[in-house]
This record gives sequence, structure tokens and C-alpha cells, in this order.
Amino acid sequence: RSPKAYANLVDRLLASPRYGERWAQHWLDVVRYAESDGFEYDTHRRDAWRYRDYVIHSFNSDKPYDRFIREQLAGDEIAPQNEEMRIAAGFHRLGALRKNAGNQEVASSRNEVLTEMTNIVGAAILGVTVGCARCHDHKFDPIRHTDYYRMEAFFAATHENDVPLSTAEQQTDWKQKYDAVQSEMKAIKKSMKGLEGPALTAMEKKYEAAESRLPEPLPALYSVANDNTKATPIHVLARGDWQNKGEAVGPRPLGVLLPDGTAEWKSDKPRSSLANWILDPEHPLTARVVVNRIWQYHFGRGIVGTPNDFGRMGARPSHPELLDYLAILSSQA
Repeated sequence: RSPKAYANLVDRLLASPRYGERWAQHWLDVVRYAESDGFEYDTHRRDAWRYRDYVIHSFNSDKPYDRFIREQLAGDEIAPQNEEMRIAAGFHRLGALRKNAGNQEVASSRNEVLTEMTNIVGAAILGVTVGCARCHDHKFDPIRHTDYYRMEAFFAATHENDVPLSTAEQQTDWKQKYDAVQSEMKAIKKSMKGLEGPALTAMEKKYEAAESRLPEPLPALYSVANDNTKATPIHVLARGDWQNKGEAVGPRPLGVLLPDGTAEWKSDKPRSSLANWILDPEHPLTARVVVNRIWQYHFGRGIVGTPNDFGRMGARPSHPELLDYLAILSSQA
């Protein structure tokens, strides 16, 4: 019956660790978090949970949204020795990853990785379908074919970086155990040739028993790092085909949001530059996209009913003044 009862209830719920877990789920869905690679092998990502816990902790600690996004886009550039920053940059590792056996087209796989990195920034943070411009000028929104690859160029030097969380002694010990079991498995497989019936079955069981003794992988931190020596030259690709290269391009955000004639950007920290542009308080999309998501999760439908698409083919805002008011308020916070 206290007049403060409702306020106390809200405070208690906000203080609960369950609050961060609940809201982290929404973000993890948006950024396509998974604990396996997808595609044919669908390899388990044993240490993906570190990114999940980073997101939960960020919500529970009331981390400002601009800092939250900056850490994910460029945590490894901001503080390369900071474990939390490197985990945050694992954002770029969340996409599906194709792993092929045998003769693998490395350039093709790399192109798919860069596509994943580029598309998710558009859909999750900017609320625009930049991926539609991968093959041609966007059919509905003012996003050029060249704009897509200029956005992709921000990630040209970005590569996987698994950071071991074990000592050199532990790694040496693990490798010795792993190599010993692998040698045993190869010997068993070799002895299986020509066997049939019960003899083959017995050797298969022996092989499985040996395989079960392979040591579990050592813990690692999934992150990314820039390597300019391995930077991918970015070309405009006709129809998105990595073998059909057009003009070479460098980093630059979407032209429709820049003054006419803006040159390509040069930076030794390209993703930090991208983050600065995305998080500029004057940016017309960033704040509107996130406040719309928050509204959607609270009330079941966003002010814009298509939270990943603020473009021409997306829904019109039901209350545009409200959306503007909330976006301006959040930018000033």
C-alpha cells in the first residue's frame, strides 16, 4: 500500500542479475550470437560464452550504449591488452563460418567473413539493409554499390585472433597428450585396412576409445586484431562475386550521410574511425535504432515496426515525434 511500492519494485527488478540476462538475450538475438559455426561442420565454439557474459555484465553495470557499441566495434584497437575489450571485439566473430575440407577457396571464405562483418553493422546498429548493395546499387534506399565496399574496407585488416588463456607450460603439456593420442589413432586406422566383420568392429571400438581420450581444447578468448600485412584489397565486386573484381576502394561511411565529395578515410585504427562516425550524436540513425528496439521489447512493437530496416521498404514510424524525442534524449544522456 506504500506510495513507493511500485518504484521499489522497479528498483528491485533493475538491481537483479536476471535483468542483464533478460536484456542480453535481446541483443544476442540481434547480433546473431551462436555457440557453433553453422554450415556443414557446425563446429562447437567452446568459448563463445565469454562474449555472452560480456553483454550480460554490460547491461547489469548500466554501461552507456555508445561505450557498449564502441567496445564491440573496436575494443582491440582501443585497449589491445585489456581482456574485456578483446572479448567485446569478438562481436566480429559471431557470424556463420564456413569450413571446407580439402581444396578450400581461401579468398571466397574470406569474402564471406567480410560480408558478415559489414552486414551486421548495418542491420544491428544502423537499422539499414546495407547488404542489399553487395551486388548492385540498393534497389530502394540511396546506398550505392561502391558504398557497400567502402564500408567493408573498414574491416580489410581485421582477422581472427584467438588469445590463449593458458600458460606456455600448459600448452606444451596439452600438445604432447594430443599428439600421443593422434599417433595412436593413426596406427589403429592403418591396421583397420583389409579387416572385415568382428575384427573390423573391434578395431573401430578401439579407435573410438582412443578418440575419447583426446584432451579438451585449452580455453581461449575469441577476438580479432588488425594485421596490415594481411589486409584484404577491397574491390567493388560485380554481383558480389569475389572473382569479378572492379575498382579498388578504401574506407568511407555511407555516402548519403556524408557531404558531397567526401574522400575515402585513412586511419591506423579503421574500426575506431567507423565507431566515431556511428556514435556521433548528430548521426540520424544510431540512437533512433536502439531506442526503437527498447520500445519494442517493452511494448511488443516498435515505434518503427521493422527494427532492422529503417529504409524505404521498412515500416513508417507510428509516432515520429516520439521517436525523435527519445533519440535526442538518449544522445544527450
